[in-house]
Amino acid sequence: MKFENAYVRVFDVTVPPRDQTLFHLHANDYVFVTLGDAQLKSQVLGGPETDLPLKDGEVRFAKGPLTHRVTNVGSRPFHNVTVEILSSPGVRGDAPSPVPVPGHTVVLENDRVRVERLVLEPGQTTGMHTHTLSGLGIAVSPGTVVMTQAGQARTIHFNPGDFEWHGPTVHSLTNAGQSRFEAVEIE
Repeated sequence: MKFENAYVRVFDVTVPPRDQTLFHLHANDYVFVTLGDAQLKSQVLGGPETDLPLKDGEVRFAKGPLTHRVTNVGSRPFHNVTVEILSSPGVRGDAPSPVPVPGHTVVLENDRVRVERLVLEPGQTTGMHTHTLSGLGIAVSPGTVVMTQAGQARTIHFNPGDFEWHGPTVHSLTNAGQSRFEAVEIE
């Protein structure tokens, strides 16, 4: 476990090649973000094993409670960030509908979470935009991003799996690196 607050519990998970987890319980709904391609077998307690191929940056949602295990049948470590949804601060009644933001694409949305993918090419910016909900940003690729908020700029260096929790905010993000930057935002 890497982080916990009233809303989320964040785990950094690595399963070596040809290894498997024990059966374990996810008592809560959760989202996971895959870091690197992976070839897994997944087994819900009492059920058969099923193939679970995953792509780098893939985001999946699962309802809790769930007891399962995974086996890494690939030749590379399986790495993900798992985010358990503990509670929700709720949606403000006056909150506007999400406005399209350059670089952002909604990849998953249900009654528990909304997940957006952020892709910024070198020098590209989102422009100033508003997050009306609290959220967790997770880097999928390495990168250097300048976050401007309330007139103050902050440079952040990300590695895959690095994350930041934030409350409702107004900011802009600019890719200050030399390669594409990709992240996901879980609200």
